[in-house]
Amino acid sequence: MVSANGFRKFAAIFVICLLSTGALASSMCNQVFTVYGKTKGEHSILFWDVYIGGDCYHWYTHALFLGYEQPHIMMDGHDFGGKDWIPQILTDLPVEPSFTIGETEGLYRINQTAYFTPPEHDSTFMDKYSRLGNDGPADARHWYNECPVNCSDYPVFYGAESELIYSYDKGLYKNYGFSQVIYFPESKYLVLVTDQPATAVGGDNMHGLMVYKLHFQEDK
Repeated sequence: MVSANGFRKFAAIFVICLLSTGALASSMCNQVFTVYGKTKGEHSILFWDVYIGGDCYHWYTHALFLGYEQPHIMMDGHDFGGKDWIPQILTDLPVEPSFTIGETEGLYRINQTAYFTPPEHDSTFMDKYSRLGNDGPADARHWYNECPVNCSDYPVFYGAESELIYSYDKGLYKNYGFSQVIYFPESKYLVLVTDQPATAVGGDNMHGLMVYKLHFQEDK
């Protein structure tokens, strides 16, 4: 297992960039997530990219430091992302095995006794959503700033307790499905890439990413 000091050295390669809090209002700014993997150990790092296409063409490379007081560092990847250098970093670190989970009859089964489902559909969502403008909100933050109650819904877990560690702040978490589910069984971290059919102004999508830590009865 890599020591905490070793991870601090790797953290030094990241440049923390402040992102504008304004809306990405350009046309067809579609977000695509690429999850590269996670290192092993109590102190570990999960790496992923967000590619934003359309008029907003940009890459944002993320590293989520798990088990630390400051869990999230983001580096602005500009026009190349991490597709070249993150896999190289992971070849030099112990990487935790993972597997993807597909949907079976509306369920996502983690193991023989535990599974989860998407949140229950909210029939009032589109009415509330349309009140923010003819084309919807400027972005997910606009929705959360204006929404008074019941602004986000989360997966429903059975046979396991779930702890939400991180959620991507440009995602809108209402009436969504999952485009990718990745589970790391050794550390029991679950990564959910959400598929949000509702779009913001200009056709911008509002997909998201959530990271959960799962706790099972046998762990207690």
